[in-house]
Amino acid sequence: MAEHTLETSKDGTAALYVDTFFARQPIFDADKNIWGYALLYRHSSDATQARFDDKDIATLTVISNAIMNLPKGEERIKKLCINFTEESILRRVPRTLPASSTILLVEESFGHRAEVLATLGELKALGFQVALNDFTGDPEAQGLLELADIVFIDILSKEVPRLKELTILAQSHHAVLGAKRVEDIRQFEFLRKVGYTLFQGFFFEKPVIVPGRKLTSNQISRLMLFKVLEKENPDFAEIARVIETDVSISYRLLALTNSANFSLSRKVDSIRQALVLLGMKQIKSWLWLIFLTDITPKHKTSELPYLSAIRAKFLERTALNHDLPIAKADLLYLLGLFSLLEAMLDVPFKEISKNLPLDDDLTAALSGETNGYTPWLNMARYFERGEWDNIDGVITSLDLDPMTVANSYAEALTWAKTIQGEGI
Repeated sequence: MAEHTLETSKDGTAALYVDTFFARQPIFDADKNIWGYALLYRHSSDATQARFDDKDIATLTVISNAIMNLPKGEERIKKLCINFTEESILRRVPRTLPASSTILLVEESFGHRAEVLATLGELKALGFQVALNDFTGDPEAQGLLELADIVFIDILSKEVPRLKELTILAQSHHAVLGAKRVEDIRQFEFLRKVGYTLFQGFFFEKPVIVPGRKLTSNQISRLMLFKVLEKENPDFAEIARVIETDVSISYRLLALTNSANFSLSRKVDSIRQALVLLGMKQIKSWLWLIFLTDITPKHKTSELPYLSAIRAKFLERTALNHDLPIAKADLLYLLGLFSLLEAMLDVPFKEISKNLPLDDDLTAALSGETNGYTPWLNMARYFERGEWDNIDGVITSLDLDPMTVANSYAEALTWAKTIQGEGI
């Protein structure tokens, strides 16, 4: 995501605008529900990492985005883990955010400075929580460990004996344990058993393929609806009939159409009227997301259809913002939309694709084969993970403009939030 933020020069005058890429990564609880999000940033489109002098500016940029995207209603507030620098802590910058939903993510080295520890103590007294990032057991940071409400440990960078030592040490201070870079469900289950309650990583994207597992009749019938939507010249009357046979979808469509998101001048009281007013493209996008949500088993996280929607819109907007053909953008939308179906259904994509109106190249890419669609799918994954160096390479290979791509990601996040009514 790109955001333009005003920087102040040494003499106090407004100097220039800087560009910041940022991604949001989900953090799950032990039941695989979304607990909150970590916000990751990189200053400028050509820097491989944030320069030290720019870190405070980058942090402020992330904060401004967080404020703009805070969900409405207490029942939907999720936690925001934001990485603060020592200087931004000393300036009390976190006070610009609500203490109830903001986690101060700080580095272990902060524990070496008494004034930083004192300021963190002040912020905690205001209701903020402190999360210690990448805990390594530094004895000079003992004071910070004692302050920390949450301790995140990078499990991939630790041998098992050392991981156990750090786990016991954090538990002795009664901190909530968080695991970073959890890569598969086996790691998740093991860590949950030994006391971890927060999990950051992309384990939820990994399918658990069970030989012989088949799609349910309900899943098949929902996927078959895509064939109606993807006809070359879809008929409004036919799509209206399909929607009207499903009470749940009809209700949700009318509720969405009459919501503040669309600000229509008159009440919409029929499916056909909703189709005409919103347009086929908008309706199709919304129905795809509803179908994916409905076919996702209850034990799977709701992040899967939400992330699918973001990927779909990100790839579509990137294509359109670079003046690529509409047909290409439509195919890229489907690429992103169906990219997590294996993880949702735990069935090989080649089996799933029998019920979808996809061309052979799209099916091949979604089945794990390498072709022209692969770099586009990788680009979406790199953004999600904040793998900025890899993003640079794939953007160059696709001959795209970095800031246009970043702005397309911003548009996708905003669109997905509006459509699904979720937080950031």
